[in-house]
Amino acid sequence: MKIGQTIVSERERAVSESERMESRRKEEKRKKISIMMFFAGLTLVIVVVAGLAMNAVIERKKSELSNQNEKKYQPKVEITDAAGAGYITDKIKTTVGMLEEDFLNLGYRVSKAIVPANTAREIDIFLEGVEPFFKIHVDRNTAESAEDAVRMIKHLSKQQKKAIYVDVRIAGRAYYKGQ
Repeated sequence: MKIGQTIVSERERAVSESERMESRRKEEKRKKISIMMFFAGLTLVIVVVAGLAMNAVIERKKSELSNQNEKKYQPKVEITDAAGAGYITDKIKTTVGMLEEDFLNLGYRVSKAIVPANTAREIDIFLEGVEPFFKIHVDRNTAESAEDAVRMIKHLSKQQKKAIYVDVRIAGRAYYKGQ
């Protein structure tokens, strides 16, 4: 203490210094929190904008792919509905178009396709120059179905067996009904 100062004035000065330090700490803390909130908000905006942009790109790619499939795999052969209802879905048309292309790649040509009565997911495929017809499932991969059918054609000719039809609806298996 200096001469002429009282204890009270010394205490007031000490309190005011601690209050100033405390207010500085609070102000620094507020600045840090506001900076953190700014960056958190900025990060949130960037994530939302990036997500929307990615979603738009994905949707555009999906629409382009679906348009390509529709254009590329239109069937060239006539598809007959055995029930006579004439109701042939786009899925069946696309499957027959894909089967035509797959069989053509394997050296065979599809001559006709029949949707049997009382079935919704089955197609009977007839090939030019091949005696049995093939029962094929619509939801199965067409390339695998065509490969299984060609394997059965080769197997039956090698064994010198005649068949009415060959069932390739199940992956990796083929069944035939003999004459």
